[in-house]
Amino acid sequence: MSLDAIRDQDVPIRLLKNMITRERIPNGLLMWGPSGVGKSMAAIAFAKAINCTESMIPGDACNGCLSCRKIDSGNHPDLVQVSPIKKSRIIDVEAIDNMIEMASLRPHESNWKIFIIHEAERMRGPAQNHLLKTLEEPVGPSVFILISEFPQLLLPTIRSRCQRVRFQTLHPDTVHELLLRERDITAEKATAIASIAQGQMSRALDLVDTDKRELIFDIIEQLQVGSDPLALSEEFASLLNTQKKQIEGAIKAESGTVDTKEVSKEDRERIKEEDSALADALNRRSIMEFLYLLEMWYRDVMVFEATGDTQQVLNQDKLPLLQQANASKSQEKIAAIEKARLYLERFLNEERVFRDLFFALAL
Repeated sequence: MSLDAIRDQDVPIRLLKNMITRERIPNGLLMWGPSGVGKSMAAIAFAKAINCTESMIPGDACNGCLSCRKIDSGNHPDLVQVSPIKKSRIIDVEAIDNMIEMASLRPHESNWKIFIIHEAERMRGPAQNHLLKTLEEPVGPSVFILISEFPQLLLPTIRSRCQRVRFQTLHPDTVHELLLRERDITAEKATAIASIAQGQMSRALDLVDTDKRELIFDIIEQLQVGSDPLALSEEFASLLNTQKKQIEGAIKAESGTVDTKEVSKEDRERIKEEDSALADALNRRSIMEFLYLLEMWYRDVMVFEATGDTQQVLNQDKLPLLQQANASKSQEKIAAIEKARLYLERFLNEERVFRDLFFALAL
C-alpha cells in the first residue's frame, strides 16, 4: 500500500509526503490516534517511500521495485518492527537496546534504517529513557516510528523529540464503503457496523468476521425477557474460555509453520513467549469489545428514550429490539459497564466481573 492509498487521513499523509519531498526526514516520528485508522499502514508506506528506488510519484512509493516488494513481504533487512511481548504486554529495555545497536550500523541496502515500535506506550521506563538518548543524539541514517493510541503515556521528553503526526477516525461512509467492498454483507448491516465502529476499520472488520454482536444481542434479549443473570454469566464464562482456547490454537497453528529445528532454544522460548503474549492481548481485546458493544446498546436505549429519533441510533438493524427495551436505569447500567472495564484492566477475575455486571444489567 502507498501513502496515497490511505483513506481519510489527508493532513497526516500530506505531512509525511512533504517530509520526503523536502528531504527533511526526522529521526523520530510519533504517529498517534485511535486504533484501526491506518497508523501502522502509514508507517509501512512511509518506510517504503523513503527507500523506494523507482518511484515516479513525489513523496510516495512505486510498490513495484525490489525494496518495496521486500517491505511488503516483511523481508527487508533495513526495516525492524517491535511489539509488546510477554503476558504483561511490555516492550522491555533489551528490545530497545537491540534496535539502538542496529541503528548504529549502516543500512544493508537502503538509504535509511526504519524501526517501527507498535503500541509504543507499552515501553517500560528504562526502555523509554534509552530510546530518548538515541532520539537526542541520532546514531546514523535511521528513523524511529512510534505508533500509539495513548501518547500521553510516553515521556514528555520523548514526545518533544518526535515529529508528531495525528491520525483521525475514518468517516462512517468510508467504513461502509470498505465493508461492502471487502465483505459479503448487506447494506443495512454495513450501515449499522460502520456506525458502531466509530471510524475504526479494524473494529468494523472484527464485528463482521466474528459473532461478537450476535452473542451480545442474544444476552441482551435474554436479559430483557427476565432470564437468570447467574445462568447467563456462567454460559458467558464458558464462551470466553472457548474463545481463549480458539485464539491460542490459531496462534499455535500459525507458529507451527516455523521450523523450530532451525532456531536455537533461546529463540524457541522467545517465540513461545511472544505467542503467549499475543494470545493474551487478542483475548483481552475481544473481551473489551464485548463491553463496548454492551455500552453502545445502552447508549442507544438512552438516546432513543430521550429523543425518539431512530436516526440517532447506532444499531440501526436492531430497531425492533430497541423499541421493546426498558430504558429505566440505563445510566446506571452504563456506569456498571464502565466499572467492569476498570476491574478487567486491573486483571480481576473475568467470571466474577461479568457475573456482577449481568446482575446489574438485569435490574
